[in-house]
Amino acid sequence: MQKKKKIWLVSLGLFLLFHPGKSQFFGTETDSSLAVEDVRKGTVVEYSLKDDAKPGEEFRWEVTGGKIITTGAVGAGTAADPSVLEFTTDMHTIEVQWQPDDSTSSSFTSSILVQKKTTDQCASSILKQDINQWSMPTAAIDRVYPGFTICSGESVGGYIVVDLTGAAGYTFGYSIKSNGLKDETGKAINTEFHEITTSNDTAHISLPALLTNPSVAASKYYTIELTSMHDDFEGDGEIVTDRKDFTITVYPSVKVGTIKSTKLNKR
Repeated sequence: MQKKKKIWLVSLGLFLLFHPGKSQFFGTETDSSLAVEDVRKGTVVEYSLKDDAKPGEEFRWEVTGGKIITTGAVGAGTAADPSVLEFTTDMHTIEVQWQPDDSTSSSFTSSILVQKKTTDQCASSILKQDINQWSMPTAAIDRVYPGFTICSGESVGGYIVVDLTGAAGYTFGYSIKSNGLKDETGKAINTEFHEITTSNDTAHISLPALLTNPSVAASKYYTIELTSMHDDFEGDGEIVTDRKDFTITVYPSVKVGTIKSTKLNKR
């Protein structure tokens, strides 16, 4: 048996020498007990088994949905062509460049597989780490809702839509600015800070039923401005600059004036 094992190892070595493509893991037993990890699309993340490694052990890494950027890795990182770093002594740590951020609210499911061989050439099971990749969080007023202009007292109503990206569990804030307009109740516009939480990738901000400009000289403005964005990760998101504001311009009230006439004067 020992002699046959040596012959097999020599044959494998000759095969790899003359067929420089990717080798395979030893066996198929896979340990998938690790909890799914969440990462940002486009980021570079280090993964390590250093705390469980002993000097001289060899490691083989395989990644889908991203590319191993540690020296020696090959492959595109797709399901058909995984990114692979072949068995290398003491290669207990790698860096992975995850797929580019596509600015969506959808996750991309990926995985990391790793196997180690001891100095006695005994192989472990294949450890699998599933990865969910998420875009960076952004908030933007949808482009189909441009600002518009009305006359004082005209009906408004409806809503505008805010588009969100990132990991579901969004909270965004907005403020309303007004320089003297009144709503349908005759009260000044409430300009307090507002906050909306949603798990959807769009949210609605309601508009007042109507807007009145009591001035007779100047236009006034009703502006919604996005001010903050967070998703299910820690940290702040980004407000898309060119779509952070929505403004309704309200022309001033029009006075009819006084009717003058030619008439007979009474005594």
